Amino acid sequence: MTKIRLLETGNFYKISLGNKWLLEGKREIDYSKYNYIGKIIVTESGKRIAKVLDIIGNVNRPFILAEPLTNEKPTGKLFIEIVERKKGGRRK
Repeated sequence: MTKIRLLETGNFYKISLGNKWLLEGKREIDYSKYNYIGKIIVTESGKRIAKVLDIIGNVNRPFILAEPLTNEKPTGKLFIEIVERKKGGRRK
């Protein structure tokens, strides 16, 4: 069974590198502990809006570089969608 967990990441900061989004990351999250690259960013309503390309900056002020999936700028809180799959056991 698949379980989806949402991790609050921060807010939209600005558009950079042409069409990429720069999002403010939360200082409390250890971005080096888990690989967030390739994960989907969703809004509070659950709409998928971007894909994480890289985590940049330092520990005190991290930023998330994301590729937008829509043309509209996000507003409000943003979340990273983490899919957790149940570990399979042995088959008899």
